[in-house]
Amino acid sequence: MSEPEIVFSARILRKQADLPRYIVVAPEYLPGYSNAFPAFVSMNGSPPFERNVRPWGKGSDVFFFNLTEQHCRKAGLDTGATCVVTIRPKAGNA
Repeated sequence: MSEPEIVFSARILRKQADLPRYIVVAPEYLPGYSNAFPAFVSMNGSPPFERNVRPWGKGSDVFFFNLTEQHCRKAGLDTGATCVVTIRPKAGNA
């Protein structure tokens, strides 16, 4: 059985130019998740790509996943852009 899709709006973030871009996932979008999990991610309907969605840690309850330059380019997005994110967890990861 496949996991339900998670869809939300988010901003593409980057702490500094030599670090990867990332998207923060609020905990309300991931009820029942407490550990990292593999998922297929899409931004603004771009082709899905595989990412590990991980807890932020350091006392925070949010999750995040990194983005490569290629992921952003394929979706036509850059740092600071807002997009619709679709996360489809791989089966059996909740």
